[in-house]
Order: sequence, then structure tokens, then C-alpha cells
Amino acid sequence: MSNRILVLIVVAGMSTPAIAQIPVGTRVGELPSGYDSGARRDPFMSLVASRRPTPGQPSGIRMGTGLTSFAVADVTVTGIVRKGDAMMAILQGADRQSYVAKVQDRLMDATIKSIDAHGVVFVEVVDASSGIRPQEIRKVLRSAAEVNR
Repeated sequence: MSNRILVLIVVAGMSTPAIAQIPVGTRVGELPSGYDSGARRDPFMSLVASRRPTPGQPSGIRMGTGLTSFAVADVTVTGIVRKGDAMMAILQGADRQSYVAKVQDRLMDATIKSIDAHGVVFVEVVDASSGIRPQEIRKVLRSAAEVNR
């Protein structure tokens, strides 16, 4: 007997799978025609969404610029500044940029009610006709060790 091994590939009755062609001009994110997700979620969609979207605005979409584009859940108090009698807060948004805010400044879903040496108090903006009482949310100043992480 020889040391040769005979390899026989049988392809009887099997056909090669068709390779899906992506049509020219399709946009990124568009599903190719005929795609069946099988009731599974899109793996490229973000799992992180704002906690409470404002009425009339889809969740997860940032509208506008500056602090008005962030929900209270998306900001962190990183500093407090006193200028004379006025207190200002340094807020860090989800985009990792810092914003200076003062009392009565508006966020996407709240306004700043007060600022003290320990943190900021926000008041939720709710529709007056809904009968829901606005809640106060307090965010405390983060220590320097937490900010540097």
C-alpha cells in the first residue's frame, strides 16, 4: 500500500450559494432588498438611548447644539464657579465637551433651578396639560479623581 491519500470531493446535488450583489448607488444603512432580519435587532443600532425623550422628538436623536441638545441624564457636573454673587456650573455633555451654565439655562428636557457649592438642581420640563408634576433632579459635583478616569 502506498503512502498517498486519495481525497475525493463529492459535490453531487449541491450548488454553490449565490453571492449577494450590492447595487451601485445604495446608501450606507439601507437594507438590501430581500433581506430578512428574522425578527432580530440590528446589531449596528445603538443600545443607548436617552432616558426620557421629550414629546414629539424621537429618542436617541440629538437636536440642536449646546446644552439644549442634551438630556439631564446625559450631563455630568464637573465644576462650580462663583462670580460675585452669581453661581455657574460647568457641565460635561455626552460629547465629552464642557459647557458653562447658569440658573434658568435650558437643557433638552429640563431647566436649571439652582446652583450651589455641592451641585445643580434641574426641574423637568413637562406639558402643563398632562397634569404631571415636574420633578426636581439633583446632580452633585464629581470629585477630581472621578473626572480624570
